[in-house]
Amino acid sequence: MYHEYKPDIRLTPFVETYWITVGFLEKATPFKVLPDGCADIVFTFDDDAGNDNSVEIVGTMTAALNLVFSGNVRMFGIRFRPAGISAFTRVSVEEFTNYRLDATLVETLLDRHFFEVLQQKHTVEDVVCHVDNYLISKLPCLYQVEKQIVRAVDLIYLAKGQISPVEIASEVCLCQRHFERKFRAAIGISPKTFSKIVRFKNALKCLKNTKKNDLLTVAVNCGYYDHTHLIKDFKAFSGEAPSYFK
Repeated sequence: MYHEYKPDIRLTPFVETYWITVGFLEKATPFKVLPDGCADIVFTFDDDAGNDNSVEIVGTMTAALNLVFSGNVRMFGIRFRPAGISAFTRVSVEEFTNYRLDATLVETLLDRHFFEVLQQKHTVEDVVCHVDNYLISKLPCLYQVEKQIVRAVDLIYLAKGQISPVEIASEVCLCQRHFERKFRAAIGISPKTFSKIVRFKNALKCLKNTKKNDLLTVAVNCGYYDHTHLIKDFKAFSGEAPSYFK
């Protein structure tokens, strides 16, 4: 079972959603997690004797993350908006890119008391409430996320990935070199790669909503030169051809 929960409205500039996955898998089952331009903090609650709970930062990904689960699965995640996690830590988000790291080792993100209280929560509602309250308590001392980068992300989403880094830099009044550096530090990837991921996600949505298997029409509508370029991006970001998702 997978379900999403909205964060407190005060956290919406930073947190996209909370999510939970709970269930029992009799045999090893593969899962494919597609890149989305976001970073997550993932809590794994292990009910099996002898195993400890864990918490990881899953950085911004540039390729699909292939996972395999079996037995009892109980996971809770905080999916931050692009640049959202950078408001809670001084560490450059680029250091997390394509990595899964122990979140307890990342300075300023989550403190020991947070984990101690978390261990005492037994329902999803209690976990969500605890995470909400903790993140809200951090709001007065957030690190400033540059408005130009937030604006750049909005422009890319608005254009559905069909906008060049040169255009974005001009719109947010930054020189190209400084824009690229600031964007990587806050998002974890370059504006070009982020735009390609947004375009890919839009193409994936269009493909699923298209009755006919017309890759050329999907490609053109989503800003690709032709269906060959569409297929290339699908394989780069998901490891699969478009037909896999259709």
